[in-house]
Amino acid sequence: MEFPVLLLVLCGVAFLAGVPLNGYAFFVASCRVERTASAVWFWSRAVADLIFIIFLPLRLTSIFILDLDSANELSSTVTSFHMFFSAFLLMALSVDRCILVGHPEWAQNHRTPLLTFKMAIGMWALSVGFSLRHSDLWESLHSSASIRMSFQLDERRLKAAVAIQFLVGFLIPLVLILIPASYIILTAKLRRNRLIQSTKPLKILLGLIPTFFLCWLPYHVFSFLQISATYPQTLLNTGSTFACILTYFSSCLNPIFYLTMEEEFQRYRQRVPNPQTTDNSGTETAE
Repeated sequence: MEFPVLLLVLCGVAFLAGVPLNGYAFFVASCRVERTASAVWFWSRAVADLIFIIFLPLRLTSIFILDLDSANELSSTVTSFHMFFSAFLLMALSVDRCILVGHPEWAQNHRTPLLTFKMAIGMWALSVGFSLRHSDLWESLHSSASIRMSFQLDERRLKAAVAIQFLVGFLIPLVLILIPASYIILTAKLRRNRLIQSTKPLKILLGLIPTFFLCWLPYHVFSFLQISATYPQTLLNTGSTFACILTYFSSCLNPIFYLTMEEEFQRYRQRVPNPQTTDNSGTETAE
């Protein structure tokens, strides 16, 4: 199968699966967004994924029509925004679950949907800021027509942009996510808390974290290879294109976790009245 045909097939699968899944996840989260803090996190995630997957046709257009500079810049900026926001949101979720497990009384009194919404808005603003700072350079990483010219004209700035997106959008969030995630896993084992082990706090982290970082790792690898200029350009362009398309599949997998977590939350709410299946963490502990 030739490269353009395979690319079209992958994009078609990602778009046809991602739009309805994220649309439904957005609807489900919107119905509960005013009730719990967790619903605000899931709603923010669904909005970002839906925006990202809707721009997939524009990314496809920019791949085949390299002269559309505005389309290249817009699609690359949206990709950068989604990367930063996904990393920031996972950090917030990890800390949020850690607080729920370690300090459930404080979380029950202070963890409100309004506070969570303000934090989500702050992460959106940070993501937009990091994305727009180098918006004129993002497209040069994935455009064979302009990469050499951009690299020669602004080599230092392009390398700085790649380093920033790797550190701020990948490596640092990975470290900050794994610390509270490890604490949650350790607490679940030491306390033998069945609610932590069997419902939302552990499963959402074990599902969303590998999905994000495995889908985005090739993107960063090929970004560094693109600025190294030591590999055949044709091979780098092909690999970079597939790495970009792979990032869209994370947006297809995320809603599955959200919907699964929503079903588990409903089952947990039904078990709360039973004193044998609850603890002193309150109903929000197992979200």
